[in-house]
Amino acid sequence: MALHYDLTDVKADWKSDDIWPTTHALIMGTMSVGMNSITDKNWKEFYTRCYMIERIHGAWRYNSKGEPITVKPEEVKEHIGLGTNASRYTNAEFKKAIDQRFREGARVMLKGH
Repeated sequence: MALHYDLTDVKADWKSDDIWPTTHALIMGTMSVGMNSITDKNWKEFYTRCYMIERIHGAWRYNSKGEPITVKPEEVKEHIGLGTNASRYTNAEFKKAIDQRFREGARVMLKGH
C-alpha cells in the first residue's frame, strides 16, 4: 500500500527547501513509529518514538557533510497537523517492535561467534 500524507494543517513551512527534508523524514517516520498523525496531544510520544528508532537505526537525515541530523522535539511540534495512512501501534506493540529490533541487531553481531 502506498503511503499517503496530508500537510494541510502543518504550521511549518514544509514547502521550503530547508524544511522539506524534515517534513519528509517525519512523513516516512510515521511508519517506523507506528503513529499516523502528529497532534497537540501526541507530539511528545511521537518525538519519543522517533528518538528511540533513530538510536537503533541511525538518523533519518544527514547534512551536506554526511553528518547525522536527528529529529528535534521542536521539529515534531512544528509539524502538528501532519497525517498519513500509516499503520498505528499501541504502546505495547511499539515496545515489542523495539525489543525485536534490538534483538535482531544483537543476533547480527553474534553471528559467527
